[in-house]
Amino acid sequence: MNASAQMAETLRVFRQTHSTSILQLGKDRWEYILGGKGDRTIVIIGGGGSTAESMFSINAALESNCQVVSLGIPTSAATVEEVNRGIEGIIDSLGIGQAIFLGHSLGGFVAQSFAVRHPQRVAGLVLSSTGFYLGARAVLLPAATRLMMRFPTAWLLRAVGSQMGRLLKPAEAADFWLQFYQDELGQPDAGARLKHQGSLLVKYAAFFRDNPIHAGLPWVESLPVQIIAAEDDRGFTKREIAYLGSLYPRSQTITPPAGTGHLSFLIRPREYVEAVERFVADAVTAGPL
Repeated sequence: MNASAQMAETLRVFRQTHSTSILQLGKDRWEYILGGKGDRTIVIIGGGGSTAESMFSINAALESNCQVVSLGIPTSAATVEEVNRGIEGIIDSLGIGQAIFLGHSLGGFVAQSFAVRHPQRVAGLVLSSTGFYLGARAVLLPAATRLMMRFPTAWLLRAVGSQMGRLLKPAEAADFWLQFYQDELGQPDAGARLKHQGSLLVKYAAFFRDNPIHAGLPWVESLPVQIIAAEDDRGFTKREIAYLGSLYPRSQTITPPAGTGHLSFLIRPREYVEAVERFVADAVTAGPL
């Protein structure tokens, strides 16, 4: 069985054994997927345009030793604080006191903002292909994102689809993943989801300007953090990724080699999962997760 056929089977089994749960919080309809077992919980938050299922392969790989929750951000959650309230509502509804948060790309911003507001609920952070924009990029990239969100939805969907095609070329199961993400981009709400999460990126940039993370914060001093950023990740510069690591005294950075790009969890899935599993096993927690 080739890599694409194996992933298709993994998805088939995942969908058979997992259902999407709904939590209505005011106007916001949150979708999440729960699976796995163990006394540690990982909350997965994907990148821009993602759904609760977008990182299903990581869910499936981590569930043998951990309880795993993955979520999709509803388009009605228009502010950073509404997103934080939704995440808190999900883990409250599941009786989870504390969790390790894995955030990819935009999801890294989301996970860190939740840690800013609720540090007692965060046992550790896995920050994947993410960072903080520095210098002129801190102004230009949010402005460019704001402009792009005004483009026609069909153009955005084509642009993202084309970008995913380029990023997925090195993946063993490239054919599968290209079809999987094309199917996600073909969902009726895909365009609204892209525009919503693009606008959120701009709001997160403003949030961290007003609520900067720095090593002097008590929760930052004690929090274990793993950063996964490829040598050739074009989403963030090496300086921006190094800066992210400098914010967390207990951070460690794993640098997959060139050829990995922005989607390390797809291009090098075995190494990615092994790194997360080691981190979870080593993370020091104040109590049971």
